[in-house]
Amino acid sequence: MEPMSTPRHRWIVFGAMTGVYFSFGIAVTAIAPMLTVVRGDLGVSRGAMGFALGAWALIYIVTAPLAGRFIDRIGLGWSLALGGLSVSGSLVLRAAAQGLGSLWLAIAFFGVFGPLVSASAPKLMATWFPDENERRRGVGWYSVAPAIGGTITLAVTNPVLLEWFDSWRQVLVFEATIGAVATAVWIVVWNRVERPTTTRVEPAEAGSTNGSFRYLLGSSEIRLILFVAFALFFLSHGTSNWMPTILEEFSGMRPSTAGGWLAVGGLVSIVAGATIPAYATPERMHLLMAGLFGAAVLVMVGLLLAPTSLHGPIAVIGGVRGALVPLAIVTLLAADRVSVTNTGIANGLWFSIAEIGGVSGPLVTGALADTDAGYEAALLTIAAIASLGGLVALRSHRHRIST
Repeated sequence: MEPMSTPRHRWIVFGAMTGVYFSFGIAVTAIAPMLTVVRGDLGVSRGAMGFALGAWALIYIVTAPLAGRFIDRIGLGWSLALGGLSVSGSLVLRAAAQGLGSLWLAIAFFGVFGPLVSASAPKLMATWFPDENERRRGVGWYSVAPAIGGTITLAVTNPVLLEWFDSWRQVLVFEATIGAVATAVWIVVWNRVERPTTTRVEPAEAGSTNGSFRYLLGSSEIRLILFVAFALFFLSHGTSNWMPTILEEFSGMRPSTAGGWLAVGGLVSIVAGATIPAYATPERMHLLMAGLFGAAVLVMVGLLLAPTSLHGPIAVIGGVRGALVPLAIVTLLAADRVSVTNTGIANGLWFSIAEIGGVSGPLVTGALADTDAGYEAALLTIAAIASLGGLVALRSHRHRIST
């Protein structure tokens, strides 16, 4: 059957992709609500656990650019399927971990093929959604899928899943099954839909003008976007991995209470991610990002200064950061040197730089929490990085309106 020029099945494909991204969010958040239990079972310190939690992001730094080029050459179908299988595989390996080394390797495995998930999603939007308004909405909607997965994980792990399975290892195996089902649905859908002719655009070669990293990095707009990506992931990964433990150990909450507040914050994240990007016109998108970074700074300062009785509501407000990733993707797709032919490479580069922050966030947070300065120093550091991200977003706004 000849592929159709109009992507008639775009929303069906979008839904299947979103299912895989949902399981991606589960894998990212899986250990966070069980952090105290896992640490106790494996006998590792906070700093060591932060090192392990950042393993997948460390591998991402190397594999994300390669994943982008792989997607441009091989296509979305097999790329996303392989990425989805890595989600399940990593969760199963984590369940089998017997110490820090094996846990690190299990989480690192997620970083080998995981970039195929995160980079396939923007590629799908660029090739299946030519209408700019529809694309902006779609980016917002698919970006909340991992947030939904993470929110549900935070909400049900302690009160439900650990009660059902009575073992953190069995919980991870159950979550791996969800990822396997989502990947199977994607494979079935991809092999049945009619595809738009845009999926046949030849990928840019490594040595061609617009297919090289040098070409992309030659844009000052893209360089600013990449720094914002670093700050964004430092904030996002540092807080998503450690906030349950911060609320337990710093704020004095029970695990179920902390999970409940963070689940509500996750709902805020979902709403913010699904709605705010629709308003991200070229004139507004960088200003919106600066405002969200500012809100994140206020949350960190609030946790430091406010009474602990207010820490739950403050953490809920922090959910607005859920709109940062879709906004960042929208800004990247709108950048001056990004086109349909090099979106895979551009997104791979973006995630590579972003995951430098993704590694640093959990690692620095855990290391500082182990010092005499404790969580106060960790929260101040996150606030400082978020402040820099907001300032660079404002600089990006001035750059865009001046060109």
